Parts: sequence; C-alpha cells; structure tokens
Amino acid sequence: MESVYDYSHPHLGNFRGLTSESTQRFLGVRYANLSDKFSPAKVNEEAGHLTDATAFGPAAPSPPNGVEHEFQLIQKALPYSPVTQSDTECLNLNITAPKGTSPTSNLPVIAYLHGGGFVIGANFWPHYRLGAPGFLTSCELVSHGYKPNNGLHDQRVALLWIQKFISGFGGDPSNITLAGESAGGVSATTQLQSEIPLFRRMVCLGGTNLLMQPLPDVVSEKTYQEVIGRLGLTQLEPSARSQRPSSANTGGDLGIKSRTYAEIYEGSSELDLPGREWCEEIMVGDSQMDASIFASMFDRNLAGVAEAFYDSFTRSLGSEDRAIQVSKAYNISEALSDEKALENILNFAQDLKFFFPVLCYAHCWSGRAYVFHFNEPNTWDGPLKGHANHILDVAYLFQNYNEHVTDRQRAVATQFAEDLILFANSKSPWRPFKYENMDLYSRIYGVDLPVNPNRVATVKGPVELSKRRDVIFEIMKTIPADELSKAWGMFMTGM
Repeated sequence: MESVYDYSHPHLGNFRGLTSESTQRFLGVRYANLSDKFSPAKVNEEAGHLTDATAFGPAAPSPPNGVEHEFQLIQKALPYSPVTQSDTECLNLNITAPKGTSPTSNLPVIAYLHGGGFVIGANFWPHYRLGAPGFLTSCELVSHGYKPNNGLHDQRVALLWIQKFISGFGGDPSNITLAGESAGGVSATTQLQSEIPLFRRMVCLGGTNLLMQPLPDVVSEKTYQEVIGRLGLTQLEPSARSQRPSSANTGGDLGIKSRTYAEIYEGSSELDLPGREWCEEIMVGDSQMDASIFASMFDRNLAGVAEAFYDSFTRSLGSEDRAIQVSKAYNISEALSDEKALENILNFAQDLKFFFPVLCYAHCWSGRAYVFHFNEPNTWDGPLKGHANHILDVAYLFQNYNEHVTDRQRAVATQFAEDLILFANSKSPWRPFKYENMDLYSRIYGVDLPVNPNRVATVKGPVELSKRRDVIFEIMKTIPADELSKAWGMFMTGM
C-alpha cells in the first residue's frame, strides 16, 4: 500500500510523491514543454513550487485501443486503467527508486523507450510523441520552423532532462542505460547518431534501426498532402496551416540517416556513428519469432502468398534465379498451404530483420557487446502459441505475467530482469560477444535442458541450442543483405 510523502529536490523544488515498503515514486513529472502539438520540445526547468507527482500524467495522442492490440499479440489480457491523452502536456515521465533514495545515492538509471511502430504505445519513462505530432513532416512545415522527427527529438530532450536533474532524485546522470523494444530499439540505435553523449549503455530488444529506415522525402510529402486534404485545409494559405513555433535547444539536429547492413556490420572507422565512442556497452537480442509482428501487418488475403513473394522478389532482385534462391532456401513454395508459406516467409524476415542485425551491432561495437536470444514459447491460446513472438520478451522482462506462468517460466523472467540490472550496474551479466577472438557468446532465455532448471544458459555459438538458422548467411554470399532488405520492404508494400 502506497502513501503520499513530500520530497525536496535540490534544483526543482518540492515534490509530492508516493512511497511503499520498498519504493518511492514520482509520477507524471514533466520533462519538456510544448507550445503546440508540432512545436519542438523545450527542457522543463520550472522550479519553486510544489509539484504533485502522485498520479500518471497524460500520454501522447494515439489510437485508444493500442493496449488491446498488444494484448492480442501476447494472447493474454491483463487488467489496466485507461490513461488520458494530451497534445501538449504529454511529455512526462515516471521516476521509481528504492525507498530511502536521496540526492546522494548516485544509483544507476534505466530509461525505456516503448515500441508500437511510432503509432501506438505509452509507458511513462518517458512518453514521446507518436503519429502525426511525432513524425509528420513536409517542406511546408519545415519552412515554418517545424523540424521533422519530433518523437525522436522528444526522446533526446528526455535524456537531456534526466542528465540534468536525475541526481536530485538519487540517480547518477553519468550512468544511464537506455533500453528499447521494437520501435524503441530502432529509436535507441538512432540516438547513437548524437554528437552529444546521451547514455552509457544501450539495450535493444527485437529491433534496431536496420528494422525501420527513414521514409523518403517524396513519401513524407505525399503523406502530408493527404493529411491536409482529409482535414479540408488544402485551400488555405501555408501560413494559415502553420504557425511558426518558438525556437528550442534540443541538443542540435538529430540528422536521421539511413543505415546499411554493410556499414554497421563492418564497423569501420569511417562509420559516422558517434555513439560508438560514448556508449560503452550494448546488450542486444531477438526473440525467436520477432517477425510475427509482420503477420499482423498483412492487410491482404493470404491466398497465393508464396507466389506473391516470388514475383515481388523477382522484380526487386532483378532476376528469377535470385528469387528462386531465396524461396528454395526457406521452402517458400506454392505447393504449401498459404498459412505454412507465410510461416516460412516470416522465418526469412526473422533472420534478415531481427537476427542478423543483432550480429551486425555485436560485430561492429567498439566496447563490450552482450548478445541474447529469447526462446521462451508463448503458452496462451492463439495463433502464436508455441512461438517466442514479438514483444513477449518485454512482457517477461518487466514481470507483468509472473502470476500467469509456471515456476520455470517465472525463473526465466526473473533471470532476464536480473541480467539487465547487472548490466546497468556496470557488471557483466554473461561473457561478451567478441568476433575478433571468435568468442561468440550469447545468452539463451528458454532452454529445454534438465540441467538448467531456470531455463537459461550461456552458450558459445553458433550452436543448435540457440535455435537460430544459418541459411541467411549462405544467401548473403551472393545477395547482399541490403538488397534483400529492400526487396522485403517492397514485398511488404505490395509491390
């Protein structure tokens, strides 16, 4: 049972938070201010008054059924309380610390960026803008002072706020671990482009910036024109559609760049990725069927999906021979049922968009890299039962389902969380991945071995126990990963 208590921050003034037998929490703490829904975020430095931090702040606008969508992916719903939303008061975060933490505690800090394809989601540590307010852009908006990628800039501003003020809550501003899942992992790896050091460690679950690339300018412009058309704003003058926002210091332009598999994997000194110098360690992994997220994106009938895959890859790769090579390697055949063909297509996507990017980042990293694979199967009824599907790893990590799983599954969740906490505390959770020494160590969560009662093991790969295929590497001997990735993107857009 939590009770209300008052806390004095040395720079921000007095806070009213919540305390329990083990924790103290401050909810809905605003880290940035917005003058309108599209304006750049300004670091919030307001002080001198009592801040009520006993209730969750509003989330960024997003589809209200986002949590139900994620429950459908996990195949098990939990009770939840709906949160309010706000265009301009959504940039807030929650702070949780052990009870008794004070400004002199100097504890390591973990920030977490939620996934949701930059469209849905909310988790309060921190919120960032989604959808149109977060990512809509055009030449017209830029000419009126609205920079692109507000959502990513929000994340950066949140990290800058944490660096500036977390010490007053007992955190160490020089010891921040940034974690992200799916689009959150895409975000975390994108933040590595910052010239300003933002965090000391990074954790990516089921997503890196090799999963999602920036949209071409022509697509952004087309999207913007469609939006103003649907809103009935086409006839207005540009100045009437946009009001120039006030300037804000967000730590410089983010400068989002497309990343290739080749440059990340090779990790040469010419790679323009400043974070390799200031982010000391990374912990990066995938779930065995992260690609299950793509199944939910198929808005077309599955009839003839194998043929559609073959035809699309023939066009994109420029030859039937190449399309045949990919299709044969993954047994994507018209002779199979459409459901089985889709499963094999997803196996290809899993290896290309989730598994190989993990190895790319581990291979290129200047500091220590820790690789993990989450193989614990989904045990709830539904199409993903028996698979370690997308976002199931983060459900285990945050212990959300502990009362709904077996003791051995709960042991996996506990070990996963303990490993991340060790990592955030500058300790090695298992032996690092070192390609130059061929010390290809990885952590497996979900191991069917009687000698591992907690279903967790560290292995030196490649080994069968990891349940990862090597067929993608054979294909990449003749077809570069970047060409395969472009072909996959074209297939997913129906081309």
